[in-house]
Amino acid sequence: MRLLLLLILLICAAGGAQAEPASFTVMTYNMRAGLGSAEPDVNPREVRGRGHAMDLNPVIAAIRSANADVVALQEVVGDVQARTIAAALGMRNVYARHGATNGNWWGLAILSRHPIASHRSDGTSTGRGNTRSDLTAVIRIGDRDVTIVNVHTDKDLKDGTPIRRTAARLEAVKGPLVVLGDFNARPKEPRLDPIRARLTDVTGVATAKGAHDAARHATFMREAKPARGARIDYIFVDPQFVDVKEVRLLDRAHWPASDHIGVIARMELRGK
Repeated sequence: MRLLLLLILLICAAGGAQAEPASFTVMTYNMRAGLGSAEPDVNPREVRGRGHAMDLNPVIAAIRSANADVVALQEVVGDVQARTIAAALGMRNVYARHGATNGNWWGLAILSRHPIASHRSDGTSTGRGNTRSDLTAVIRIGDRDVTIVNVHTDKDLKDGTPIRRTAARLEAVKGPLVVLGDFNARPKEPRLDPIRARLTDVTGVATAKGAHDAARHATFMREAKPARGARIDYIFVDPQFVDVKEVRLLDRAHWPASDHIGVIARMELRGK
């Protein structure tokens, strides 16, 4: 009888136990093709053409220091760079180039410690010098599917059309959603409004540790100096599904690895 009672109590306890919310850390990082801060403010393709070597070791070290579960990379030169970085970090990866012709020399990558269920690439702009695509991946975190959208908007297209195209595609996503990347737009620019209509900039979450400090800091370093740059790299989340716990920037020791500073956010999935 005692054994039966103990068994009943154990079953009841197990049934009443609540699973811990799935916690994960994301990072967005424009890695500048592994060219570091050589010839700052110059297009990576031009820098490569003048004989500067692409070194992925500082990029790999920077990403490793962030200890992120999901990493969105911009300015990745081909699938080989994406696979090399992922292999060094023991992560899965997917890659998408910016177009089949004008933008085919570089693109976007998503790295993940969690299984990647699916991925796709969607064009946002076309034309010589400004062809861009988004990279979307559905990542299985715990027992939930999280949609990650990696964005790199062209800096010369000021009419907001690429971001509006991205936002329109997001309407089909009904679950947890994280949109992050290099938007080439300052925080107050109206071009970001279609994203902000649904999603929240993690630096604006008052309860998140470090958010206020991150919001005040440039993420692009003009002339290799943050003081002359601007905040143009963002992580946006759907607050209905995601609770942001902490926001921080890449450690200063790794800033020379690129002309951008990585943005990192730790978050939890809200209950179903």
